[in-house]
Amino acid sequence: MTVFPGFFAGLSVGVYCIGVCLPIFVPLILSDKQNTRSSVRIVLEFSLGRLFGYLFFGILIGYLGVEIGSDLVHQIINLAVLFTGWTLIIFSLGILRWGHGACKLFFGKAKVPVILGFLTGVNVCPPFLASLSYIFNLRNILASAVYFIFFFLGTSVYIVPLGLLGSFSHETILQKIARVSGVFVGGYFTYTALRVLGF
Repeated sequence: MTVFPGFFAGLSVGVYCIGVCLPIFVPLILSDKQNTRSSVRIVLEFSLGRLFGYLFFGILIGYLGVEIGSDLVHQIINLAVLFTGWTLIIFSLGILRWGHGACKLFFGKAKVPVILGFLTGVNVCPPFLASLSYIFNLRNILASAVYFIFFFLGTSVYIVPLGLLGSFSHETILQKIARVSGVFVGGYFTYTALRVLGF
């Protein structure tokens, strides 16, 4: 099952995106916006770049999961799933803060929407790290790709409207939804890891 975990993991990215990254990259993707048509084009290019970024890592990690047959390695990754699941929960609850150095490093230099979107797609944040650990143990390249397609759709709930409107908020109903999603997915990852580990 990859559709629902992928989508809700993508939704949980909103906690990170809205509070940390959007203030940095929204002005960049909207800097050349002249009208509604150009706004749509920029957001579409940006979204396409994000999709490529997610699929790149999804297929790569899915492939490694298939090729690396060692049960020991997969058990270690299960421990990583457990750890990242807990991390996602405490992050979503606001107990853990995530720095924005990576956002400034990447987004401050990128100007082309597709490239900016790709860098956003591969940006390290708790939901993304948890997802990589999870899909490695799927041992299925197609399922890994499907997971990140729905991860992309989950993140688009924030990116597309905020990109078109050119505004963001640190305290919105979307952030509350993101936090609930983060706790839900973190709990799901924790459950699956514990089950595989035999607890």
